[in-house]
Amino acid sequence: MTFFLQLHRFHKRYMQRLTNILAVHELSNANWSLMQYLANEELATMSQIAKYWDVEKPTVSANVKTLTKRELIQMKQGNDRREKYISLTEKGERLYENISPEIKFLQNQLLKNLSDEQQELFEKALSDMEKILKEGLE
Repeated sequence: MTFFLQLHRFHKRYMQRLTNILAVHELSNANWSLMQYLANEELATMSQIAKYWDVEKPTVSANVKTLTKRELIQMKQGNDRREKYISLTEKGERLYENISPEIKFLQNQLLKNLSDEQQELFEKALSDMEKILKEGLE
């Protein structure tokens, strides 16, 4: 069971580092995750984000509210009046571009001693274990 203990300890330390980077910009990890998702997807609905994160819509809504107040994201009306799309504002894009290099540096430092093959194997193993948890244990 040391694998799961190591995984837990790694996650805790990684999240502490990430939190320290984001605290300077007054962002939470969840705020950053939303900004990162929008930077990659450009437009998304709260339902799409909730499904991707595997959380309830109120969780996404709270982050949307926070980042909207800070003018980092904006809401756009979809074709259907009930559908609203979220995207980064120019201010949000600038902040994302400002923070990304520091986070990428942290991640690269953590991965630098792993070969591409090791990274792929580890990623596959985590993905397979997540799938088991999602589908249920037998």
